[in-house]
Amino acid sequence: MPGVVIRKMHEDDRPRVMELLSFWNMAPRAASPEIPDPERSSLIVEHTFIAIADGTLVGVASYILHGNGFAETASLAVDKAWLGTKVGERLQTIRLIEMQTRGVVRVRTEADRPEVIDWYIRKFGYRIAGTARKKHDFGLSSVDHWTVLELNLTAWHPASSHSNDMSSVVGPGSFPTS
Repeated sequence: MPGVVIRKMHEDDRPRVMELLSFWNMAPRAASPEIPDPERSSLIVEHTFIAIADGTLVGVASYILHGNGFAETASLAVDKAWLGTKVGERLQTIRLIEMQTRGVVRVRTEADRPEVIDWYIRKFGYRIAGTARKKHDFGLSSVDHWTVLELNLTAWHPASSHSNDMSSVVGPGSFPTS
């Protein structure tokens, strides 16, 4: 995919990242009297990758480390104009690679769109572990629960995702492409 670079997020990327997450109703929000326990209350810059195409941020993917070899994917959003171009697949792959290098062995992902659930299972080898009720309107508004997916990261390899071309990953936090 010429012209698309995957790199770590910088703090000055935050406004566009929040705009992109807001479009998909996935932007972190502070606790409030109306929503005392939000689905996401922050975005950890050090655990976030972005995709840049022709100088424009077109995708974001982050994760949360929980310790003891366990992590959770947090935000994966791609600009609507870039859907179907493998930007999301590349972002997912690079965050899984980074989690592996940090000793993560089990990854939890919550998704609410059927096509995205299928994508995680088909492309990355996730399995459905159950469901969890959403805390509030987040993600797809017409769905009131998450499908909980889990991935055994010790059994996963980047080549198995059919997205091992990481030749345009650059900057601090970049990872080998072979």
